[in-house]
Amino acid sequence: MTINPGRQGKFSIIASVVFLGAVILAACHSEPPRISIESPKAILSPVIYGEAMVAMTIRNDGGADVLKGVSTDIPGAKVSFHVMEDKRMGQVATVDINGGSSTVFKLGGSHVMIEDMPRTLVEGSPITLTLVFEKSGEKQLHLKLEKAPAMPTDEHKD
Repeated sequence: MTINPGRQGKFSIIASVVFLGAVILAACHSEPPRISIESPKAILSPVIYGEAMVAMTIRNDGGADVLKGVSTDIPGAKVSFHVMEDKRMGQVATVDINGGSSTVFKLGGSHVMIEDMPRTLVEGSPITLTLVFEKSGEKQLHLKLEKAPAMPTDEHKD
């Protein structure tokens, strides 16, 4: 027995196949990321000797990417991503960089943390930070360590 779907049935099958093909093609050929790094700063910790935080804005004018690694040229230093989630700081292995957005790393929020820096590194010392993106590859930042801004106090004048 042969089933004849008729003209309308054939059109529905063809339309479904074309739609599915378009979806698969779009997924395979999504726009590449276009990553730029704005206002990077390496700021010495005001309270812990041998630590610094890196603040910056990662701008992505293209498709999604993932920040999957970070390293530095500082001998013996450890570098990691610290992210604020639900008002708590936590270390993470990767950071999603959404397409068409900016990801902000700042003091008091998500940032790159550098620990175990040698005592020879002081304000003005040059460092190199390398960010590793899944699709965009490596981006090197040449920075100078900066003094932390003054901490706010709880003193009030009456």
